[in-house]
Amino acid sequence: MFLTKQQEPERGISELQKLSGIIKEYHSDDCLDYAKVQETLGTIYLMTANLPQAKTHFKRAFKIYEKIWADEPEMLEAKYREIQELYPQIGFSIGKTLSGLLTK
Repeated sequence: MFLTKQQEPERGISELQKLSGIIKEYHSDDCLDYAKVQETLGTIYLMTANLPQAKTHFKRAFKIYEKIWADEPEMLEAKYREIQELYPQIGFSIGKTLSGLLTK
């Protein structure tokens, strides 16, 4: 997330993809760590206005959350709301950035 704020989202994505591979190789692609990395990738793609990639990573994360929190629907609902709230926040942020670029 830091790299994205520093205008280096590609580097952040690259590092998270490496981390994702390591977690998958040494642990599992059904663990909470893997889900969190997928969620973070989704957030970065959302921040860079790449909605198809954001959606893909959020879906991956949610498949894992659904397995892990199968007996805790309130946890799943809270996570769903958290991600849903990102869309307007990111949209506002992107709009503000574009507005700044257009006025320079």
